[in-house]
Amino acid sequence: MISFRASGNASSGFYTEIMHDGKTLARHNNSGELSLLLENGDRADREEIHCWRAEEAVETEGGLLLRGKMRLNRFSADLGVTVHYEQVTDRVIKKTVRLHQNDIPRLYVAMRNSLEPARTPRSYWSFDHNEHHGGPAYGILAEDVYPAAGFVSEDGLMVGLLTDSGWSNKWSRLAWRRTSRGNTAAIQVTDPAILRTATLQERAEGRHHVTLALGESYGHARIPYENGGNGRYAFLGRRGYRYAIAMEWRGQGVGTVVLCDCDGNSLSKLDDDNLFAGGRENWQSYVGRTGELHEDGHYSFFVDESSGLDSREVRIFESAPETVPWHELRQGEDMVRTAFIFAEQCDATPRDVRLHSQLKLAEGLGFQGSDLEKVLYADFKMLTWVTEPGVDEPLVVPSTFYFEMYFRDVFWMLNGSKDAFLNENILRRIGETMNERHEVDNIITGYHGSIEHTDNEMSYIYLIWSYLNQKRFGIAPDMEKVKQSFDLITGKFDPDGDGVIVTNNPQSAMDIMWQNHKCRFASSQGYYAVALMAAQKLGIPVADAYIQSAVEAYRGYYAEYGSDGKFVHNFPDNQLGKHGEAAGIIANIDLEPEFLSAYLFDRPMLDSQMVIDTLEKYPVSPEGLMPNLCKVDGTRFTKDVNPFNGGHFWPYGIYANGASWLRKQYIVLAAGKYHGWTKADEIMNKRCEAELNFDADQPLSREYLSLTGDPKQSAPHRVFGWNLIVLSIHEWFGSRKPDWDPDFSPRKETA
Repeated sequence: MISFRASGNASSGFYTEIMHDGKTLARHNNSGELSLLLENGDRADREEIHCWRAEEAVETEGGLLLRGKMRLNRFSADLGVTVHYEQVTDRVIKKTVRLHQNDIPRLYVAMRNSLEPARTPRSYWSFDHNEHHGGPAYGILAEDVYPAAGFVSEDGLMVGLLTDSGWSNKWSRLAWRRTSRGNTAAIQVTDPAILRTATLQERAEGRHHVTLALGESYGHARIPYENGGNGRYAFLGRRGYRYAIAMEWRGQGVGTVVLCDCDGNSLSKLDDDNLFAGGRENWQSYVGRTGELHEDGHYSFFVDESSGLDSREVRIFESAPETVPWHELRQGEDMVRTAFIFAEQCDATPRDVRLHSQLKLAEGLGFQGSDLEKVLYADFKMLTWVTEPGVDEPLVVPSTFYFEMYFRDVFWMLNGSKDAFLNENILRRIGETMNERHEVDNIITGYHGSIEHTDNEMSYIYLIWSYLNQKRFGIAPDMEKVKQSFDLITGKFDPDGDGVIVTNNPQSAMDIMWQNHKCRFASSQGYYAVALMAAQKLGIPVADAYIQSAVEAYRGYYAEYGSDGKFVHNFPDNQLGKHGEAAGIIANIDLEPEFLSAYLFDRPMLDSQMVIDTLEKYPVSPEGLMPNLCKVDGTRFTKDVNPFNGGHFWPYGIYANGASWLRKQYIVLAAGKYHGWTKADEIMNKRCEAELNFDADQPLSREYLSLTGDPKQSAPHRVFGWNLIVLSIHEWFGSRKPDWDPDFSPRKETA
């Protein structure tokens, strides 16, 4: 059992020892509790506090409280510090740090919590490296997709250090900016190493640690350079520093930016997500970033202007390796930061490292549920960040591969969560993106704007989510925007008022089926009907007969299709069959509106036989995997014959072409269970098991699982967020209780 006890005394100060089965396992910060780096508002004064110890230690029920106050002479302020340890389970400890000052308008703060093993450990690990060789283990400078790191003790105990969510602990992973020319690097390096393990040199010197660092940033400044002509910009570089070049460009050529030495030899391509793309007549923004330089000396950026590219407004920035604090401790307010320590008697295999990191975080946060439910919840927490440094608003991203928030993803994520604040805050901010045509944007991103108003399902979801917030939490909707969204969908998608929708895309997550003409899509029609129901529930005067006409049109997608039999046809206007006839296509998205109608209103739109006939058409693997999109006759889409637009194509079983997506498949299965399909429970259970076991070394939430026959070809997007809706489905069917989620917010009644 992992536990804690107070050590020290009143004269030297109190600190905590982390114990396991009665033996000292670890301490913090050189037998202290934490270290702080403080700067005042104009950053003229700086003070470091190493290895803070408490003035008193008080045992509480199931916990330990350490507290004290210190005089910050440099700032003429007193800083109060409280550290609270809680025994969450016999394997998990929660550590909460609370800072308070009421003397100065603002202090910038960075905090380090270093977990230091009592004896030399066998090895170190991080989430994606069960043998971590030291340095950053999560953050901009690390490739791991989940913030977890630790060590293996001399007797084989796996010990881990975890953080609360980015929203609670005020961190993010913003290495990129989404701009009009694509994704470019962010100049500001914030939260570079939220977690780190001892470097090889530190280990050799006996300085062993796993450190959680919150509120750190690398300061950057614009530096002079010489324009050498021909697209070369020379500057003086320093060892250990990083550099970025920002500029505007245009032209017809294709090229990139590289870092060169003093002789003009190429050293490396810049850390940038895109090559320059040709055919740009207007000036575009560009930012590229280097890694650390290994030597002092003269360097240059080479911009390939000879290939027809022009650049202007060039700026070069130097990023210092010294840490700058950026979290704000405001006068009279508390700053609270939370960490978790766990110990598990198991081998630090790739699977066990990943699985226990997620399970222990969920348990530390007080979450109850199955292993899969804990994993989904823990992954969601690690995708909830601050929008950008200094902007105290949450950002909920689809996966760690992303750095922006997508409307359709965050809708499914947050409606799997019991957090009323996040549901209200995010929907309000999405509503604020509404333009003069009453379209809401799909994306909110840090450091930049985003304008992505398209004829997709966003307005439907805005209405549905407004109703869900009212139903689940008693949150009053923004009726002006609700009315505007309703006017948009009725006026744009059904101008003749017959309730029948034809549009150029399925208006769902399958947005790679965009057609160049209006077509019939089952998901579009079903979503429209559900959006009308939501609008009516919110108080918009929608006639029952009009809603029924939209429902009947959705029901019309179920029909007899020759030798293929009866099913809900995804896209009956396709011309992918022989001689340009329509090929029979089934897709998970087609029963998504049926799920929503049943889940929101307990109002089925389809007859049970319609749903079951369609579900019986899906092939199911022995692991319970169903393709998200496939031909109803079992034949596969090929590169030459497929419904995907823009030249997109994936081998069968990958991404849109028949992979198994947990969220999409589970919603279909839930619709089947609601309608009494006898196979639903078995396949639902198998699909849950597959998420953790199909790709054995990756027991986490995935974008999709591969149906190619090779589990390793499953999605590179790991720690994926929108599968959280599984929790609400389980609650809907009675296998979960609302208060098993520690974020549970009881519904408040509105006037």
